[in-house]
Amino acid sequence: MEYRIEHDSMGEMKVPADRLWAAQTERSHENFEIGVGIETMPREITHAFGILKKAAALANAELKPEKMTAQKVKAISAACDEVISGSLNDHFPLVVWQ
Repeated sequence: MEYRIEHDSMGEMKVPADRLWAAQTERSHENFEIGVGIETMPREITHAFGILKKAAALANAELKPEKMTAQKVKAISAACDEVISGSLNDHFPLVVWQ
């Protein structure tokens, strides 16, 4: 398996190269084994966050177009659409107990 090195306030973490999460999620995934694969965050929650983040990007584009450019809105919206569709579900591994 290939890894990449990610950093957070606690230092370096090896994260599987095919995963979209970063150091904090990997650290949590390794240290909190309770409920793994059983009690993951409800998909409705991650779906709702996708909707919320997309709405925030669109609102910020109207309020501060100099900071939230059309290119940024397009990228954020595309990522949010993937979250909303469920195609990225495997990249949200954390359990509800964290």
